[in-house]
Amino acid sequence: MITVASLFAGIGGFCRAFEMSGAGVLWANEKDPFAVKTYKKNNSDVRLYAKGIEELSVRHDGLEPVDVLTAGFPCQPFSVAGNKGGFNDPRGLVFFEIMRLLKEFGVDRPKILLFENVPGLLNHERGATYAKMVNAIQVAGYWFMPPKAHSVLNTRKITGIPQNRDRLYMVALSRDCFDSQCFQFPTDLDIPAKPLKEFLDLDERAPDDHYFDPGGRWGKLFAESIESGDPENLFLLRRYYVRESKNGTAFTRTANMGSGGHNVPVYKDPWGIRRLTTTECLRLQGFDPTSFVFPADVSKSQRYKQIGNAVTVRLVEQLANECIRLLRTGARI
Repeated sequence: MITVASLFAGIGGFCRAFEMSGAGVLWANEKDPFAVKTYKKNNSDVRLYAKGIEELSVRHDGLEPVDVLTAGFPCQPFSVAGNKGGFNDPRGLVFFEIMRLLKEFGVDRPKILLFENVPGLLNHERGATYAKMVNAIQVAGYWFMPPKAHSVLNTRKITGIPQNRDRLYMVALSRDCFDSQCFQFPTDLDIPAKPLKEFLDLDERAPDDHYFDPGGRWGKLFAESIESGDPENLFLLRRYYVRESKNGTAFTRTANMGSGGHNVPVYKDPWGIRRLTTTECLRLQGFDPTSFVFPADVSKSQRYKQIGNAVTVRLVEQLANECIRLLRTGARI
């Protein structure tokens, strides 16, 4: 069986995608205590190291060698919406902790690396930050030659899930196992989005705390925006104004979704104007809510945050399929 490990595992989006592709997840790492609870709830058979990557050690923690190592390392230092501190931000430096672990694995290092981050990483510091990453990955013994080594993939265009979400995916192949940079990213077919209503629960009333008070400040603001726009679209509160998604898709799910009531998508259903539920947001990230559950003691705001931090499972499943194909047909093992 093809084996996988996941750094910065979050709630297990990468793990779930690879399992759907037929791989086995041996271990994972996540330090956020709330994400740890959710991960354990849904991946009880995976050994989880609940601590920062800085504390992780191949030797002392007994990390088993795997075929594929995934890592959705922190994006805030490189995002146009963040502080853009790059390697001056401690969260940016964790990339080099990944390189340290590769060195610790030695000849047993993973055959394939699959990393995820924001597209802004490519142009951070006019490309200097990414150039340092490219060099570090190559020195670690991998084929990693941009632009073939990365691709900015959009959830809606690749999967049809109606979420307009761009993310940078990077793939490196071990020079010990492959003769070239031969990974093929999914073709951007720009397929039509599936109907948004297929992802919403519109046959029954949502919990009361999801609805806005029609006489309240935000209820009135949303009502005015929906009346002047298309009531079939999603709307979003951004600080003190409302945005409308006019193309029948959802806004990008973000980590601050739900913080103070902002950035949560809003829809008008037969009972009123309400926030999307976490179940609906899970669907928009490619999770199956019938097989994925949140622990009862994880708050609603934490659930929104965890969903926003996750990868789109159905998109990563396509990358996982290609990894497995290469390992079975193109690797010198």
